[in-house]
Amino acid sequence: MSKEWFETWFDTSYYHLLYRNRNEVEARQFIDALLRFLNPAPDAHFIDVACGKGRHSKYLNSLGFKVTGIDLSENSINEAKINTSSEKGIQFHQQDIREPFPEKNLDFAVNLFTSFGYFDSEKEHQLALNNMFNCLAPGGKMVMDYMNVSEVLLSLKREEHREVDGVHFTIKRYIENGCIIKEITVTDKGESFVFEERVKAFSKADLESLMINSGFKICATFGSYNLEPYQENSARVVLIAEK
Repeated sequence: MSKEWFETWFDTSYYHLLYRNRNEVEARQFIDALLRFLNPAPDAHFIDVACGKGRHSKYLNSLGFKVTGIDLSENSINEAKINTSSEKGIQFHQQDIREPFPEKNLDFAVNLFTSFGYFDSEKEHQLALNNMFNCLAPGGKMVMDYMNVSEVLLSLKREEHREVDGVHFTIKRYIENGCIIKEITVTDKGESFVFEERVKAFSKADLESLMINSGFKICATFGSYNLEPYQENSARVVLIAEK
């Protein structure tokens, strides 16, 4: 059985090279804004769903919260474990989010930076959200941060080229079968490799419907990492929901 695109791409060194300059300041400011809104208790327990190498998890833990990070990428989880080996109150598990989560009765679940929409069927996405719902205690809160598809489609950059440490990336973007697709051609030392990112073009209404079907009650919707009100041309869709 062939691997799904995210199983292949996220475990490569090229993925981490291409995205290594993600804005850490912006990520921390986003977490700070969320915490001001959520007002968690000092001993709150968060689960970071599809945590990657754990940058959000590590920051939450540095503020004193207990954190569990889960991600399918073995390489990312191993690096996250190494980078937090001396820290207390933080743990990481390799985990397919379509499978039941390792912990229950948590206070908050966060799914950030469009770490959703990767699967072929709506059933799989619903299953993942059901797992997010089930891992929370009654009254627990869920944060879903997704691209704003209406804005992405208006400003879609069809092709771009990047050079990082002598590795050339050609990125082509297009729409196919309700997905926004990045075709990424990597040229390194005369060899070329082709990878893909395939993310469902879920609208704000689509995401709300999926979350409500899982049992969540939508509490608030924002349109940016500064938690500005959502508008059609907002950069993000940030949904806060309660179990």
